[in-house]
Amino acid sequence: MAARLIHRGPDEQGAFLSADGRCAMGFRRLAVIDPPGSHQPMSSEDGRLTIAFNGEIYNFQALRSELSGQGVNFRTAGDTEVLLQLYHRDGLDMFDRLEGMFAFVLFDSRAGRVLLARDRLGQKPLWYTLLPDRVVFASEAKALLAHPQIDRQVDSLSVTHYMTSGYIPSPRSIWRGVRKLPPAHWLVLPSDGARPQPYWQPQAKPPGGSGRDLVLHVRQSLTDAVASHMVSDVPLGALLSGGIDSAVVVALMSRAAGAAGGVRTFTASFDEPEFDESAAACKVAAHCGTDHTELPIRPLADNVLDELVAMYDEPFADSSALPTLLICRAARRHVTVALTGDGGDEVFAGYDRYRAMHLGQTLRPWEYLGTRIAAAVLRPWAGHNERNRARRFLRFADSLTYPPPVQYFTLRRLFGPDGLARLLTDDYAAQLEMDAPVRWFCDLYEGGDCNDDVARAQRHDMLTYLPDDLLVKTDIASMACSLELRAPMLDHRLIELGLSLPGELKLDRRRGKKVLREAFGDMLPASVFRRPKRGFAVPLGRWLRRELRQVMLDTLLDPAFLRRGIFRRDAIEGLINDHLSGRDDHRHRLWALLVLARWLALQNAAV
Repeated sequence: MAARLIHRGPDEQGAFLSADGRCAMGFRRLAVIDPPGSHQPMSSEDGRLTIAFNGEIYNFQALRSELSGQGVNFRTAGDTEVLLQLYHRDGLDMFDRLEGMFAFVLFDSRAGRVLLARDRLGQKPLWYTLLPDRVVFASEAKALLAHPQIDRQVDSLSVTHYMTSGYIPSPRSIWRGVRKLPPAHWLVLPSDGARPQPYWQPQAKPPGGSGRDLVLHVRQSLTDAVASHMVSDVPLGALLSGGIDSAVVVALMSRAAGAAGGVRTFTASFDEPEFDESAAACKVAAHCGTDHTELPIRPLADNVLDELVAMYDEPFADSSALPTLLICRAARRHVTVALTGDGGDEVFAGYDRYRAMHLGQTLRPWEYLGTRIAAAVLRPWAGHNERNRARRFLRFADSLTYPPPVQYFTLRRLFGPDGLARLLTDDYAAQLEMDAPVRWFCDLYEGGDCNDDVARAQRHDMLTYLPDDLLVKTDIASMACSLELRAPMLDHRLIELGLSLPGELKLDRRRGKKVLREAFGDMLPASVFRRPKRGFAVPLGRWLRRELRQVMLDTLLDPAFLRRGIFRRDAIEGLINDHLSGRDDHRHRLWALLVLARWLALQNAAV
């Protein structure tokens, strides 16, 4: 099992077997903090506790000083031993004190139990399965599946979740017997029910003060977070797009580095201007004085598609996984750790869909009527490209007829229940609750204590889209290259601050992230804050019509795929024909189907 994770830890390996034979751990280490000393699995001096830990504890130095002041003697200089000693002192209350990204398993021989735990936002993964006589755990499913007793039967409901969202939300997985520990949860075994327990959830915690006070608070909090994330005993850099979030992180890194300089930055470039942000990234790099590398991204070859599908273990339809992987490969040739701007959109309300929710709840009656009339007039003339402004306006207008939870669902989904019913065969659909994914989505949306629909949408993304899509993408792509990515904007105090900001510091009808513009406008070129948001995307629509056309046709119309009885041939042909002819834009739906089909083919090959 551990051998399957060598990419996550190429520097050394370790193993542990408890004296009573009840607990075994295998470990692969990427040495970032205290490379010569913090070997894993690590046991306490008395042998009572043993831990296998993936991630970084950013406040470990402060915790170490506190514990040392209480008489604890440390044998190493890293953060792993701090976790052992913190558990020894605080037990399960330890999580309130931790700032960082982590997944760990801790064996307490005296209590006769094993603790599994994951960080607040789910930056580091932890998979597990409960068998009649044991629990099996791993950082990636490929390691878990190396165990001979794991049930590989595909979970049909998880397939519908995947076709709805493009990913499978935790605690579900594509396999019936396999689970992901949810973010901000711990699980103690053996225990009655064996249910993960939450120790934190994203919620607003207003710090008080005027609007200007809040802007200064955001500036100081993010400055502190970046500084804490720069602690490393190995070379460190940053992934830089043309957007605000990564630009702010790089500016703060450069300021923290001071005269020493030497910050390395990496960005992607595309041959389509609609997707290319490399020129803007180069301006930021020049302004901040970084050592900058630009990487051209081209369509993936057939074998790279299978490599990408296999890398993510279960079906995963975020097409930006490809440029993320290639950027990480390039960065790893120069650094071992890289900071990113991940989380900025969720924390500081940067997505256009947040503005759509704000508009939907603030439209006056005459504005609502005017929007619906304008949509009816525009519909016959609007282009079919999903990034087309007219098409996005129509999508917004159509969503206005629904209550807020369903409205947000329509802005996020790949397929709704009706679309799934047309896509799936009758036999396959008969065994499913077709509306289960939308019910789950809407229940999650309504579950928080939020003041408005923008905050509800932010919280929703923090609970599923961020940990189940974006952070899965970056963790798997980066660790496949043995590169550690860190996201300062996911500091939990920034999460709580971002949710609590008043609406006027989040967004207006024209743009989001207003607080970042006010807090960091003096540190970056004004053009950074004027550029419209693009998102990190690839020219997938064109690729599927040209470079990947034959791959798509051969895969989705393969008789072996269609004989599985999941999807209707006529429905798939309709999606393909509409996309190739330009009658509609199904790039993300077709990509999700393509990834699933290749995944199923690889599963057969693996067996």
